[in-house]
Amino acid sequence: MQITRSSIDTTKGPADWFTGEVYIDPIAAAPPPSRVQASLVHFMPGARTHWHRHPLGQTVFVTEGIGLCQRRGGSVEITSRGPATAVPMKAPATPASSPAPRACLPIVGLVD
Repeated sequence: MQITRSSIDTTKGPADWFTGEVYIDPIAAAPPPSRVQASLVHFMPGARTHWHRHPLGQTVFVTEGIGLCQRRGGSVEITSRGPATAVPMKAPATPASSPAPRACLPIVGLVD
């Protein structure tokens, strides 16, 4: 077992990924051959991600607040603390914030 203390500060989410104020706390980036990465993402009121895809899919666990998510062409779904949302491989999706702040833990598999 290896315990790693994060030395990376919170960063502002890049404008080419997000609309509005979003802050990212890196949680885990496992060394190769693992491809798993996780961050705690904080959405301020009204902030959201742009439409995007994850080649290996994504699992999102809301840690606080209530948000919205949608697959392209699908209905808007409400997400809240508790159940995880699994986004299938290569599915275009966008999570969006409610009027209140929201935080979530997205877990993704990276492609080499």
